[in-house]
Amino acid sequence: MKKSLLVLSLAVALVSCKKEKKSDFSATDVTGTSVVKGNVNKNVITPNGSGGWMNTSRINMAGVNVTVKINKSGVQGLYPNSTVAGADVYSATTDANGNYAISVRTNAQGVNALITIDGFAGTQDTIVNNVTKTGLYATYFGTSTSRTLYMGQNTTFDHNFTATNVSSNPNNVTIGSAIITGSVSMNLVRKTVTGTVTAMSTTNLAVPANTTVWMSFDKDPGQLAPKLYSTVTNAAGVYTFSNIATVALGTTGFNQDATIWIADYATSRDTANYNGTTFINITTGLPGVFNKTTNASQTGVYSTEIRNAVNLNYGVFTPN
Repeated sequence: MKKSLLVLSLAVALVSCKKEKKSDFSATDVTGTSVVKGNVNKNVITPNGSGGWMNTSRINMAGVNVTVKINKSGVQGLYPNSTVAGADVYSATTDANGNYAISVRTNAQGVNALITIDGFAGTQDTIVNNVTKTGLYATYFGTSTSRTLYMGQNTTFDHNFTATNVSSNPNNVTIGSAIITGSVSMNLVRKTVTGTVTAMSTTNLAVPANTTVWMSFDKDPGQLAPKLYSTVTNAAGVYTFSNIATVALGTTGFNQDATIWIADYATSRDTANYNGTTFINITTGLPGVFNKTTNASQTGVYSTEIRNAVNLNYGVFTPN
């Protein structure tokens, strides 16, 4: 009987001395992932369909830097029960479609995430007929926001950049017109008979009608790009470029320079026959090519101007 009581007493003692074990597990120590995603675009200038322009159209932006910062500790940190300092920083750049997606570590309680889309310096471009024309320099300011992220849940943060122009909008201009006119001649051999004396010299006569004259204009205000014009001479060798689209003098960003030329002309260098000062006829000469001639002196061609006597001459002939 005494032996049984001793065993029972030892068992009770062992039970009473056993220490209760507490679990170290906390729900806030459980982490998972969330995805921060979005789209980034900027405004561009486009025709408004009524002869003017608008700057509310948008295109997606590639290569923009996006970051997400999540603190390691704190009430809304990744590990709320921890005292560790620092933060996790995730980054990505937007793709060709302006999209980004960043996978970040979060928890069940919710973490505070600072999402930042960096600004950049660039140009406010113009798009005409799906062709992009580089515009003036502009600043595009970035943005940031704070979001509470929970593991297994995603969030979307988009940004629409709007240009702050360094200088004025190149399309806020009034479009007018200008005129350039002149004549085209060609250098021929002149044979003058006066009595019994024959003299040989040269003379300039008008080119045949419908000879093509070309002009390149450095910036068409409608296309924001160089524009090529062409016209033809009349029977007197006169040409006219009318209704050249241009802008007013002093408009920022528009030099409005014109280069006019006549291309190589395959023909013969003929002889003009004169009896004294009276023209008689033309004698066909050797075949060859009159070389291209250029007049590049027409700078600053602005609205309402008329540039006359812009003459060109085929003076150099290369026989076959």
